[in-house]
Amino acid sequence: MKIYILGLGAGSIDIISKKGYELLKKEDIKKIFRTKEHEIIHELAKENIEFETMDYVYLSEPNFESVYEKISDIIIEKAKQYDEILYAVPGSPFITEDTTNIIIKKAQNENIDIQVIPSVSFIDAVICTIKKDPTKKLYITDIFNIDKSRINPLNNIMISQVYDRFKASELKLMLMDRYDDEQEIYIITSAGGKDEKVKTVKLYEMDYSDNEYSHLTSVFIESVEDKKYNDIEDLRNLLRTLRGKNGCPWDKKQDFSSMAKYVKEEANEVAYAINNNDMDNLLEELGDLLFEIVFLTNLAEEKGIFSFEEVVDEIVKKMIRRHPHVFENMDISGKNVEDIWQEIKNIEKQPKNS
Repeated sequence: MKIYILGLGAGSIDIISKKGYELLKKEDIKKIFRTKEHEIIHELAKENIEFETMDYVYLSEPNFESVYEKISDIIIEKAKQYDEILYAVPGSPFITEDTTNIIIKKAQNENIDIQVIPSVSFIDAVICTIKKDPTKKLYITDIFNIDKSRINPLNNIMISQVYDRFKASELKLMLMDRYDDEQEIYIITSAGGKDEKVKTVKLYEMDYSDNEYSHLTSVFIESVEDKKYNDIEDLRNLLRTLRGKNGCPWDKKQDFSSMAKYVKEEANEVAYAINNNDMDNLLEELGDLLFEIVFLTNLAEEKGIFSFEEVVDEIVKKMIRRHPHVFENMDISGKNVEDIWQEIKNIEKQPKNS
């Protein structure tokens, strides 16, 4: 039993590998395409190449994870039935293509041979279309797997499969947290194909039209120098740099003991700004205090004591426990909220084994 996994490339049949084209033309092999949403489908139909697609699975499953699992199960069963099959996917078999890895793992468990035939990915096609080399600082993902913490305007960003206006709107709102509304972005559809389209718009205009998006649409944002540092990850990354190999000598030599006085100083300055109703100063002093907090959590992370995430988790859980009248619908009629707070606090202070 054998499964060939073929990348159909970014668009035209002209850029499919010779091996891939030979398999597509081979008459005695079962051919299954993940989707018919690809420009090459029309060209294959003209050459009388017969195949079936898995588009129907998208209609029967509740989410994309189960779609990919279902497709993978079908491919494995087809391999057992036909002994040798060709499974074709858009672009490259390994670039934003979840089914490939799932099939490979399942095939190994079933002792089914796998051969992957590569092709031009959407990345190559987009780069050629916009005529830029963004690879030195490039974050690549698809619309389903965006890690917001990695959306850094200092890097080039490439997001594939922005398939409709609704997803474009979601993406726009996410990007507006990191970029200026006037930031220029590229909307590229069918990159490398005969129907290739490129449009440059401002970020705020990104979802103005329904006609810009399909399963073959990617969004590219070039790196910028004037970025917004408004995410906690920006501050955490700053601390890692300051304490890193090529960081600041002063920051690198600090420890918990040396930082204690600075935390106290900044807390006092926050209180002073509040007492003087100085909101401009409060903005600055809160930032200074936050810096000290992140500095301390960074020290703890370096020593493997606890992480920033654990600090956040601990305080959120504590606040939920101490507000049962909010989160547990406790009836507090006739009770003082401060008394409830103190009762819960006293319980928390008791030894764990008592």
